[in-house]
Amino acid sequence: MGTASPSHILRLAAAQSTTFFRPSPHFLATATARELGDWARKTAANEAELASQLENGIDGLFNLALKHCGLTMERIRELYLQRFSIINPVTDLIDKCVGSQWYAIPDFWDGGAGDAYTIASDPPATLFHLALYGELFGPDFEAFLDPASNLLRRLSVETRLEFIKYCVPDEGTIFCQKSAAGMRMPDGTVDPRRAAKQTGPYTNDRFHENNNIALVWVMKSKRWTPHWREMRAKADVVDFQSDFQDHWWYVPDDEQDWRQRMLESVMLCQGLNGLGMIRPGLQDAWVEKIRLWREKIARLEEQPAWVEMGRQATLEYPFLLGDLRICNTGYVCGT
Repeated sequence: MGTASPSHILRLAAAQSTTFFRPSPHFLATATARELGDWARKTAANEAELASQLENGIDGLFNLALKHCGLTMERIRELYLQRFSIINPVTDLIDKCVGSQWYAIPDFWDGGAGDAYTIASDPPATLFHLALYGELFGPDFEAFLDPASNLLRRLSVETRLEFIKYCVPDEGTIFCQKSAAGMRMPDGTVDPRRAAKQTGPYTNDRFHENNNIALVWVMKSKRWTPHWREMRAKADVVDFQSDFQDHWWYVPDDEQDWRQRMLESVMLCQGLNGLGMIRPGLQDAWVEKIRLWREKIARLEEQPAWVEMGRQATLEYPFLLGDLRICNTGYVCGT
């Protein structure tokens, strides 16, 4: 193994993914996603290939990683340690937000859980959906936090939406094209940014867990948000808006401080390592980064542009909540 190339090690790991790298292929796809995103940013053709493969779901994403990425033994050792320091404990927290522990709250439907809702979720998958999004798209924040660096190429909003549609499959996603006029173009056709093809995870008429809604519920959960607020306090960072409350629906005339939304988004979008921000013993490594992010956001003169689609919208920078609500439909999403 000391002489094996990273590409060979990745292929060996893929052959044993259901034994040593569960869940498969989520685990290895996350481990290689940052390298794959860097490859996709090199040229428009690379990004187009990524967007095309995303239609095959996480399997398609990982198959592309097998062509262009590698894995070292050092990285495997890091991932092994993260299994116990980040993956397992954060999965447990997600389970308290949308999983069996959440449903086990006494008087769940009668006020015991203030955010009671019917959600079929898989907490381990939810963790990796969150980590994957950050690994792929998190580096794009640099283009917004350092606007003078106009040489930084970033992945498009459209590519992000392809990821959400096919790598975070949800019953509400495939129904987007069957929805009201608010989700269609002026000529009546389905907005291609919202339409989901019956490929990848949607090939068969099978039930899909509410992966999209589960992520929304986690990000809004009173069991989740305090950990991130406490991390900002640990970094001695003052929130731009202390009572900030984002919505799972788009508010066109939102008067809340857009800088707070951006600060929270960049923290959430740091991939698997970034989830260490809410883990005791791993937080110190993030203190200076959080302070620097706040300083850069404070210097921005205006908010990056909104991208509206029907009655929903997301932002030019990686905005997970906005991307999720565009790619789903139903009462809870306000569509």
